[in-house]
Amino acid sequence: MLWSWLACARSGDPPVVVPSTATVEERLGSWGFLAAIDAPPTIALLAGGEVQSDAGTCGGCHPEHHAEWAGSTHANAMRDLQFVSELSKPGQPRWLCLNCHIPTRPQRAQQVRLDSRFADAARIDALVPVAEPSFEPARVADGVDCATCHVRRDEDGAGLVVGPRGSGRALHRVRVDRAALDGVCESCHSPGPARISATFTCWFETREEIEAGPRAGTGCPDCHMPLGTRPAAAGGPPVELRRHWWTGGGVPKHPEDYAALLARGYEPAVDVRVEPGPPVRVTLTNARAAHRVPTADPERHLRVDLRIEAADGAVVATDSLRIGQTWDWGDEATQRNARRLTDDRLLPGERREWSSGVVGTGAPGERLVVEVRHVRVSAENVPHLASATLDAELSVLWPEAAALLPDLATRYPLQTTFYREVVPLDGGPRVVTPLAELLQK
Repeated sequence: MLWSWLACARSGDPPVVVPSTATVEERLGSWGFLAAIDAPPTIALLAGGEVQSDAGTCGGCHPEHHAEWAGSTHANAMRDLQFVSELSKPGQPRWLCLNCHIPTRPQRAQQVRLDSRFADAARIDALVPVAEPSFEPARVADGVDCATCHVRRDEDGAGLVVGPRGSGRALHRVRVDRAALDGVCESCHSPGPARISATFTCWFETREEIEAGPRAGTGCPDCHMPLGTRPAAAGGPPVELRRHWWTGGGVPKHPEDYAALLARGYEPAVDVRVEPGPPVRVTLTNARAAHRVPTADPERHLRVDLRIEAADGAVVATDSLRIGQTWDWGDEATQRNARRLTDDRLLPGERREWSSGVVGTGAPGERLVVEVRHVRVSAENVPHLASATLDAELSVLWPEAAALLPDLATRYPLQTTFYREVVPLDGGPRVVTPLAELLQK
């Protein structure tokens, strides 16, 4: 990886100025997310002719795959209130962000074509969007769709389907390439560290986290696409194929998506153990993730909340712990670079104990309540996100977003409580709330 204009924010060094004759690789590095995916709008049929490569057409022959995808965060990548609000910030390199949320060329009215050289090595504005002739407006809502991973060009330029296996029964062209499919995940989920401007970083390092841990070599599908038996296409024989669920950290894009979260394979990566003490001790173990927890978005974090309640429910004492990254997000006016200040996320397999000084009064009926949450957006950031003003381009990409943003706090899940335990301090049975019940709240 070439450390050039995208300087490493971890070091805090200023961006390196490169000559105006710099090549694309010298200027931006060689990350796959720098350009939209050239997934053609049609797929060639073996008997002649072609079909559209949009998700709805794919679902006609692959209904179970389509149903799994339709309930995923991938399918809602462009119907994400936090993402749309973030895009409204001045100076955001919108073309780059969209390369992961609506990644294929048919989903983009315009895209940046990366020429070999730039007129001005100091400004991202040198990248001028051009019209995309294959743009299909109806495909924007599909977000990360089937074509993102599975549709590419054959040697003659015609569309084909990239799959993990070949049955010989497909009606369209197929290329078997499992490694290429696995690599698509990393293009968006592990592109960093990358700085596009002083205040904009794309800092997802999931692959690096995996390779540094005890389960190096683990592929994203190994955990996020569990195997299941079903037909590859309607009318075909049952075969072992991967589910298209991608449940991740358990914070969906819409409140109604909680109802199906467990059926779609959600299982918290972190185990929790509570010792009421004194002192109160909470042990967190990253028991299932091959990467750090939380991974990806640097604003995500875990929060442990302790409180002691009196017999009547009154709160006697509280304490809390935050596990995640903290950042200085920089300043455009002074060109102070964004940089990571701390990072105490749980490593793969790590067991961490936290001792709290919280104590009760000793009165009868007091109880300790412990709750652990995966937080996507902190409460203090909600007013800022909800007050965003969307310009014409964003309104076209998601016409309903402007009306939904003011109600972001109720329409957009901000966090998921995945553990709750109540411990009577004067004896009595401890109660751990079932996960299914927590997800209903």
